[in-house]
Amino acid sequence: MNRLGLAIVIALLVTVTAAARATLEPEAARVGSVRDPAWLPSGQALRTTAMGQRLLLADLYWLRTVMYVGESAMAPRRGWDALYPLGEIVTDLDPRFGYAYQVVGSNLSGLAHQVELSDRILEKGMRNVPDRWMLPFLYAFNKFFYQEDYAGAAAYARRAAEVGRRPHLALLAANLSLLANRSDEYDAALGFLELSLQQESIPEQRAQLEQRIVKVLTFRELDRCERAVAAFRMRTGRRPWALDEVAWIGLLPSVPADPSGGTLVYDPFSDTVRSTRLGARQPLRVDR
Repeated sequence: MNRLGLAIVIALLVTVTAAARATLEPEAARVGSVRDPAWLPSGQALRTTAMGQRLLLADLYWLRTVMYVGESAMAPRRGWDALYPLGEIVTDLDPRFGYAYQVVGSNLSGLAHQVELSDRILEKGMRNVPDRWMLPFLYAFNKFFYQEDYAGAAAYARRAAEVGRRPHLALLAANLSLLANRSDEYDAALGFLELSLQQESIPEQRAQLEQRIVKVLTFRELDRCERAVAAFRMRTGRRPWALDEVAWIGLLPSVPADPSGGTLVYDPFSDTVRSTRLGARQPLRVDR
């Protein structure tokens, strides 16, 4: 069969397939729209049949992935079921596409709350792009923020420091290895969040990170006030009436400002310190 005949056959197959798909699932016929991940092909199968155009196909599916993230962020009720399969297709077609692992991995944990799948795509990325430091860094972030695995977080932060030659990450890894109390945990969380924010370009994910930074800063101040109140009770044998009284006897230099924009207050009846905007301090862990 000559080239013209082959081209005609391929065109007919594409037309028939598109028509059948439109009949079975009308929404799937919308250009650039991804609804049901069951309709997505296998990345390995595409790679086998790409006829030398796998990088072009990778770019095509990357554009679909970016569009899908934007659509899902604007309409969260749609869910994120297709994000991991899209990431698999892109990185099967182009295993060295480091930024794809980074974006899909961070959004799977940060926006989709699918931490196990985030770990899986990041592990794949670390195997295929071992020289990209953001991948072990994001993996360390997952270990610290979602899985409470400080040792694992320290190990991968250290790996990110070695790959990226970033001394501040080596310091973060050392601090993670020595976590002993809540204050250390908040400092480590801020280190992760601030660096993640510097690297993030997707607006929805940046907003999530900024909100978390404010929450961690607020919880750190609440923790400091709680410790000062406990010291007040030990010294005086009673509860203070307000944080001002704690500051008056020198256990706080002053009543701290509330990073969330509210006011930090102490309730002597419930013996709790809270932010008028965010409430009482809660566990730092992020629910999945």
